[in-house]
Amino acid sequence: MSLQLKLNLMITSLLLLLLGVSAYFIIQNAREDVRAEVSSTSNLVLHLLDAEIVHYTSDFGWINHESNGKASIFKLQSLGNIRHLKIDFYDIRGKLRESNRHGMGSQAIDTPPAWFVKAMDMSSLGVEEKRKNVVLNGRYLGDLVVTPDPSYEIAEVWDDTIGLLALVGAFFILMNLLAYWAVRYTFKPVQKIISALTQVEQGQYDIRLPKFKQIELQSIGDKFNAMADTLQQSTHNNHRLTQQIISLQEDERKSLARDIHDEIGQYLTAIHVDASAILSASKISSAKESAMAISNITRQMMDMVHELLQRLRPRVLDELGLGLALSEHIHHWRQRNRSVSIVQSVSGQLGEVDEAVAITAYRVVQECLTNITKHANARRLTINVSATEHKILIDIEDDGVGFDKSRMTNRYGLAGMRERVLGLMGSMEIETTPNAGTKIHIRLPKHVLMEEENNQ
Repeated sequence: MSLQLKLNLMITSLLLLLLGVSAYFIIQNAREDVRAEVSSTSNLVLHLLDAEIVHYTSDFGWINHESNGKASIFKLQSLGNIRHLKIDFYDIRGKLRESNRHGMGSQAIDTPPAWFVKAMDMSSLGVEEKRKNVVLNGRYLGDLVVTPDPSYEIAEVWDDTIGLLALVGAFFILMNLLAYWAVRYTFKPVQKIISALTQVEQGQYDIRLPKFKQIELQSIGDKFNAMADTLQQSTHNNHRLTQQIISLQEDERKSLARDIHDEIGQYLTAIHVDASAILSASKISSAKESAMAISNITRQMMDMVHELLQRLRPRVLDELGLGLALSEHIHHWRQRNRSVSIVQSVSGQLGEVDEAVAITAYRVVQECLTNITKHANARRLTINVSATEHKILIDIEDDGVGFDKSRMTNRYGLAGMRERVLGLMGSMEIETTPNAGTKIHIRLPKHVLMEEENNQ
């Protein structure tokens, strides 16, 4: 069930509840009005009849005969307009002598529906028939019986109520229509949001949401547009970074191929020449000189191969561990950059670290030192490498020229560092401004799988 339908049903249910409560109070008030009307009419009639009886006891002129030959004592036929009461006179033998309902004919009334009559519950109105003994000069003549009849009053109440119910029904329908229109109008932008999310799902990050009129949806639209901007920028940076990585890989391969061809090729040519000289040497001294040359060339080749392997993968990580490998790399960097004062604190107790984390930490420090050499023009450098139970902490600070962080994405080194760190669920923060030095804080998990399981 959609949220729009749920809201419409909730509003309809609330209106129905209000309608039911209103109907209940209307019926309760109507019942009280009927009871009060019938009771007051009954009391009034009884008082009038008491006055008539007092009058009759002093004046016997009331005994007269009707056209049918019967004596009319109270002339109840003249009270036929009192519809809420049935007034009967029974003689001493219990025979009905007069009634206000005789000769009235059938008065047409609009009969209320059964449910309304049942809701009125006439039996609980608290009105009962009332009897008045008629005694003349000590002689008991009979009984006057006044019986309340609320049916006419209920019919009048129904006539009034049906108009009110029609008004309430029209109001109910109108409010439902207004609520439906308001909810539909409010949720109309949701379709735009869903469409925009679908396009983002398909990789169309240039989609943007308009400025919604609804305050609640304005923040959603702003957040969506900010997210789309970030995704678009991130995708653009990833594409550019991928191209730069491919370009750098090709440059590195060309450099390796050139070094192998130029350096190792020359060494092999020299070895071949010296080996040929040994084979054709007639004196032992000439052969020794060629052999010595081959030995020196071989040593140079070994250094060359070691350097190439170090560029491909730092073997010192496998041999010494992360802490000592970083210390050795910083030591070699210090030898090449004696104008920079270095304060280093590299813990030798970094604990067990995953291979991917160790390589990333080593490459990140290597890249930072390379950037300082090329760009920072620094005079002082501080490097701190420590560990907690689950993380490797790397903090590097220099007093160099700094740079504009907004242009950081244009530098492959920093972008590549960030991608390496984030790829291992780590974090990297850079604090820098032009001419104010640079601080880099890197946090790496020791064990990538354990970190992912904790995130799950």
